Amino acid sequence: MIIYLFVVNMTQKINFFIKFISIKKSIMKKYLLLIITFVFISCNNEVKTENLKSDFSSFFKNGDIMTSATQDPLGNVFSYPTGEASVTSQVKVWEPGFKSPWHYHPYTGVAYVVQGELTVNYDTETSLDAKGDEKTIILSETYKAGDKAFLGVANTWHLSENKGSEDLIFIVSWLGEKDKPIAVLSE
Repeated sequence: MIIYLFVVNMTQKINFFIKFISIKKSIMKKYLLLIITFVFISCNNEVKTENLKSDFSSFFKNGDIMTSATQDPLGNVFSYPTGEASVTSQVKVWEPGFKSPWHYHPYTGVAYVVQGELTVNYDTETSLDAKGDEKTIILSETYKAGDKAFLGVANTWHLSENKGSEDLIFIVSWLGEKDKPIAVLSE
């Protein structure tokens, strides 16, 4: 009803305006139709948020996701970079079946899986200097949503993948050095 009254009122004002400045009615009616359409769409697209609930509200709880970590999953002792410190944080969303190329990170990072499962396949035997050489999976680790956060393994060739049936979402913050890469790809 309010929209109808508004439209009638707008129509009256526009008709007066048309007579006043003597513009063709057909052009003005097109503008009127456009304005009415815009107002109608604007009024009917309200989003009622009081009933919306985040999918993650029951998943996340207050508490620590990592406490006093000193080693990565392969047992390497954590150490800070020696240069000017720099933190790079990333959110990754990978579809089922996604597989990264072989790479390594010169620095460690704190990683947390929000949804799905992250599988990391390590080649612990190939030298970092062997960029173009073929890599071999020696060890695999899988990290699942809701597990504690973990330290990303530094200076070890690996490829990561989503072997699950849903999108993988994870967050990682790399503890690196300013203006230095956080990943080195195999050639």
